[in-house]
Amino acid sequence: MNHHMTPLETIKGFYGDEPKSSDWFLVEQSMINTFGEATADSDWMHTDPERPKRDSPFGGTIAFGFWTVSMMTYFGRQIMKQDYPGNALYGLNYGFDRVRLMAPVLVGKRIRCHLRLLNVEERGAGKYLVKTEYTIEVEGHSDKPAMIAEWLFLLAFPVE
Repeated sequence: MNHHMTPLETIKGFYGDEPKSSDWFLVEQSMINTFGEATADSDWMHTDPERPKRDSPFGGTIAFGFWTVSMMTYFGRQIMKQDYPGNALYGLNYGFDRVRLMAPVLVGKRIRCHLRLLNVEERGAGKYLVKTEYTIEVEGHSDKPAMIAEWLFLLAFPVE
């Protein structure tokens, strides 16, 4: 039977019922330096590989928390293999309900992301507010994730 899926069914089918995971991603100092330059933030804990060996509790440089948050776009695309579900026209970043940075991401470590759908709300005229949860873990540090964020975005579908 060829069933025409509603946008709501398309969104739920796209994400599925189980969390999906990314590949491991190596955090390199050059990425962190570039992010610091782009955001005019030169904090030594992130950009000076020598000083943290002496003066930081982490023994090396760590990623900016905002860099970790910014990697959600990359991880979402890597996990889902495309930007939007089905015949969605576009998506708009709607912000966050919650972001927690719970553990440092040390430069030279690998991170990965787990993504799951939390909620979808119909907003009228082909618009759907989608809430997803992104959890970023650091390899070898299973006690707590580096970040958990509830990310909202608005998906627009053709109005029939």
